[in-house]
Amino acid sequence: MKRQLFITDRSEPLPRWCEAFPAAEILSYSIPGTFIANNVDTAVIWLHVQVESKDLAERIRSVKTMATGCPVVVLSNLPSNEEGLLAFSAGAAGYCNALAIPAVLRQVSMVVEQGGLWVGQDLMQRLFTALTARAAPVQTALKALSAREHQVAQAVARGGTNKEIARAMGITERTVKAHLSAIFEKLGVRDRLQLSLIVNGVETMAPAPHKISA
Repeated sequence: MKRQLFITDRSEPLPRWCEAFPAAEILSYSIPGTFIANNVDTAVIWLHVQVESKDLAERIRSVKTMATGCPVVVLSNLPSNEEGLLAFSAGAAGYCNALAIPAVLRQVSMVVEQGGLWVGQDLMQRLFTALTARAAPVQTALKALSAREHQVAQAVARGGTNKEIARAMGITERTVKAHLSAIFEKLGVRDRLQLSLIVNGVETMAPAPHKISA
């Protein structure tokens, strides 16, 4: 399991965080960014939000810039679908209640470490509701993908991690990542969540493709 790094403005971490990860490291929002960057390595970053934050997206992007390649999970004291969508659009890998029990926190960490997304049940239900209410034509766009890329895109849309997709398709995780990079570029998507929305017809194509890491 990767290191667990919590960023919060609480004077002390919640006991359940420490119960879930006894070796967790706690940093304050006031800690300089260079310190965060020098101490993340392969950490899972937990970004704590105590009240509705108007600059949440900027905070997430800032942390991701300082901790390139590390998954960021937003812990919210007052979780909402709107805040969750904002968090994912800014690049978060997970969004959950700050008061989640230790077992759930450990499960969240395992999912995001393997390249998956942790989406709460209510938010997932909202996405599926949008799917059934809106049938956006995406088949033409998906025809730009090769047969293998289409398989990978469909597997991602079903919530598969890189490891699970590699095992199911009999290829390496590196090959899965290569396919994802090509898919992101061809479809002009930012991340796995947007790819899932496009494959499932919830979201339309992005206006301009740009390559990002899988």
